[in-house]
Amino acid sequence: MGLLCGTEIKGAERLQCLDYYEAEIGVTAFQAREADIFNDVLATYHDVIKKSPTAARQVSTAAQRLVQAAEEIIRRRDDIQPVPELAFALHWAWHVTSVAYAAWARATLEAMETLANGQKPLYKYVRHLANEHETAWHKAQKEEKKFLKLLRFPPNEIVRITNNSIENAEMDRWQPKHSLNPNEEKIISETTVHVCA
Repeated sequence: MGLLCGTEIKGAERLQCLDYYEAEIGVTAFQAREADIFNDVLATYHDVIKKSPTAARQVSTAAQRLVQAAEEIIRRRDDIQPVPELAFALHWAWHVTSVAYAAWARATLEAMETLANGQKPLYKYVRHLANEHETAWHKAQKEEKKFLKLLRFPPNEIVRITNNSIENAEMDRWQPKHSLNPNEEKIISETTVHVCA
């Protein structure tokens, strides 16, 4: 605890924290990009999803991608090395958030597959997991604020890191492992172009 009490973080330790933070924000930007792709497909079919198994299948395809992206987020976050001691709490908070996000994504996929089969999904369970993710996200945000306050990163440095991460996420060539049929691929690629524009 002595590390956190008024000690100024300098030199190699500060640079290691900056490197860590850049890697963390990179994962967050990737997650935002993938979430936007799913949300665009969901918005396209939202009004007809309960009545049209075809619409539910389209959203299910987007949810398959979301599940794989959530798994990739966990993998990328786990690959961040080294995690400075000052970032342990933040790294753990984002890990918990990623796990909660993956659980919600899997439940969303199951709900869409259930709809596509003409059955009623367990919406309460999906909402419960969405709430768990949101709670974890707020905790991670609080840890991030503490981390940034401790390191006294200038606001322009945070903006630079964020902007670079968003640009890198837009250029990221990650694709889901499972192949999509040509119609589903077309919808996803059109959505990707829209998100990156």
